[in-house]
Amino acid sequence: MLSKWMLTDLGLPPFFFACARFAVVSLLMSPFLFPLPKKFGFLCMAALCVGALHLALLYTGLKTAPASSGSIVGQTLIPFATILSVIFLKEHIGLKRGLGILGALVGVIVLIYQPGDFALDVGLIYVMMAFLMLAIGSVLIKGVGEVSPWQYLAWMGVLAVIVLGVASALFETDQIALAKKANWKMGVGIFYTAILASLFAHGQYFRLLKTYDVTLIVPLTMMTPFWGVILGVLMRGEPFGTQFIVGAVLISVSVYVIARRGKIATEVVYE
Repeated sequence: MLSKWMLTDLGLPPFFFACARFAVVSLLMSPFLFPLPKKFGFLCMAALCVGALHLALLYTGLKTAPASSGSIVGQTLIPFATILSVIFLKEHIGLKRGLGILGALVGVIVLIYQPGDFALDVGLIYVMMAFLMLAIGSVLIKGVGEVSPWQYLAWMGVLAVIVLGVASALFETDQIALAKKANWKMGVGIFYTAILASLFAHGQYFRLLKTYDVTLIVPLTMMTPFWGVILGVLMRGEPFGTQFIVGAVLISVSVYVIARRGKIATEVVYE
């Protein structure tokens, strides 16, 4: 929601905003860049997919896609990651975890669907492609070898600054003027997305994917809209009705089933 506000209400160019976010990440994580890991190529591919490519497509899509529609389309991460992990990592889902994933997907749709708000928009295609990149990156993370979350974040930041900086220079205009107009609000957005989203959330996401199955960790991201709606009810007085209760119960029970069926994954070796 914050990114949607930064991109639409403040009018910040998507590549420029994402580049600024990762400039902070790369600066803070620069001490962890070296020595290079053995599987540096896999690290770069994973970092590019989860970082630059994911956010470039996501921010571009959010410029026009309705927020609720984008949240629903964003759940395509689950089937994308599940299919890729079964094919390339040979992970076994099982009936209970499969039903849990399906139940959580239904719960998210029930929770955030607003009739009449789901309009066909080209931005939704970008959002879907963004989560395909995130799914590919999530699978690639299993093959990066002995890499710390800090080194992963450091190279994610550096690669993203290069790719997004070039993209912004080629395809966007008036970046500095729009940043000055946004004033302190841009600083708040960069702080949240760089420190809390990238350093904390992405760092933990990397660590968990290195330890557990992709088909266990990725479905747990469906708790994000769950907490988003709860905070909307508590802090903004948004309606608390049957739709909320049904969706919340489906997500809670399904995520419990998914987590309960989880097991520690073995290290994947890529030749």
